[in-house]
Amino acid sequence: MRQVVKLITKHFPNHPPRLFDNGKTFCALALGKNPLPSPDYEDAGYINIAPQKNYIALYIYDTTSTFEQYTKDFPKSSIGKGCLRIKNQAFLDKYKENLSNLLRQYKL
Repeated sequence: MRQVVKLITKHFPNHPPRLFDNGKTFCALALGKNPLPSPDYEDAGYINIAPQKNYIALYIYDTTSTFEQYTKDFPKSSIGKGCLRIKNQAFLDKYKENLSNLLRQYKL
């Protein structure tokens, strides 16, 4: 998780991560402001990093992100419902450049 946070904060140095917890089902490190607020997710970030059982989930709340874009840059198994799954250090090492390119297109 530390490596993922380091990579993302490198791209967004003016947006330090903060804890977001909706008190029900979602807890994550959040960066920026959620452009698509919904009930219980008003304070979520533009980018959210959530630890799961077997991976780190990277949620990006943006209307321009497409499933096709993710499938082009990442293997099918790394794409969840609304998230990019970073499974281990080897995955991060292999797709670090793709992830950096993805993050460069966003403005917080």
